[in-house]
Amino acid sequence: MDANTVIIIAGIVIALAFNFSNGRNDASNTVATVIATRALAPRTAILIASICCLAGPFIYSTAVAKTIGKGIVDPGIFTPVLLFIGLVGAVIWVNACSHYGIPVSSSHALVGGLMGAGLAAGGISAVFWPEPELVGWTILYLILGAVLGAIVMAVLALIFKDSLKFYAILGAAVGAIIAIPTLMILDLFVIQGLLAIVLFICVSPMLGLIVSYIFTTILTKIMASAKHPTKMNKWFQRAQIVGSGFQAMSLGGNDAQNAMGIIIAILIAAGFVTADAELPLWVIVLSALAIASGILSGGWKVIKKMGSGITRIRPYQGFSASMSGGIVLSFMTMFGVPVSTTHVATGTIMGTGVTRGTGAVRWGAVRQMVTAWILTIPAAAAVSGICYLAARLVFGF
Repeated sequence: MDANTVIIIAGIVIALAFNFSNGRNDASNTVATVIATRALAPRTAILIASICCLAGPFIYSTAVAKTIGKGIVDPGIFTPVLLFIGLVGAVIWVNACSHYGIPVSSSHALVGGLMGAGLAAGGISAVFWPEPELVGWTILYLILGAVLGAIVMAVLALIFKDSLKFYAILGAAVGAIIAIPTLMILDLFVIQGLLAIVLFICVSPMLGLIVSYIFTTILTKIMASAKHPTKMNKWFQRAQIVGSGFQAMSLGGNDAQNAMGIIIAILIAAGFVTADAELPLWVIVLSALAIASGILSGGWKVIKKMGSGITRIRPYQGFSASMSGGIVLSFMTMFGVPVSTTHVATGTIMGTGVTRGTGAVRWGAVRQMVTAWILTIPAAAAVSGICYLAARLVFGF
């Protein structure tokens, strides 16, 4: 067995190890609320989430895998060694954060790892930076969304004689957040690659917050008018199981594709498959099994942080957060955007908490997580870039 074959096999193994780490960190979010409300025992919740996550890649498309494998760094510079080192940077960052119970984005760690290795190997031109024209249109649509949202909410504030300034600011924020997703749904604007990934670092948690806030507000009114709230509470505990399963399945459809994209890129770089080849079934199966195994390992520190570290969760709120998270993740997967389950889940849990007032959310914990989100891509890029330069210095490739 020659050295190149060893690197290829090692690359595939570490790609699967990355998905395992993803399961321990990101996927742990899918069971956090169902465990926090005691709807399920921890082991049972993790087992169900693992099964649902395993099914995800077979239900959704493989668009995310194509973005990871071909949409961030020029595939022309890919070598098994470069991809291996890119994965190393991502795995180191994710596992370090998991050790300290900090929920971070495994998807964004992978993006950073690939970018760092790509920049070290091929310079700035190796990364598919967004076109200036596309960036300009994106900014324009965000501004238009903010203006339209501010006008709509200001009109409503005047009608209901409420705070004009508050509602105008709120409308601007919501309008900017939903502008791009709305245009994508209407097929009026296409945004892919690195720009989409960076944009949705901000949009996905806020989109999750909005969807969850609306959903929870509706459920709160239903609970308030219920004649038998205890029975309703038990019903929502059961419904939470469905919501958690849906979120885990949508996570499998998005995050499990990270390893798929890397493995297919390794196979293309090694000349085993062509650039336009479809994903082999064995790649899909192994990637799904890896992330499901990661969930089974139990990321308990992350589960605790998400389940009780942000806000207090009741069963109907947990159901709302899980269903909202599944909806947002499914939407992103449809358009091939690798997003963070952590970001989405944090947003949906915050959305349920904000319905009880801003004081119901532990903003200190949120700030810690947001700081980790901001650092993830550059930190993983720095680790993989340094590893690549060190390896080139030692081995001379």
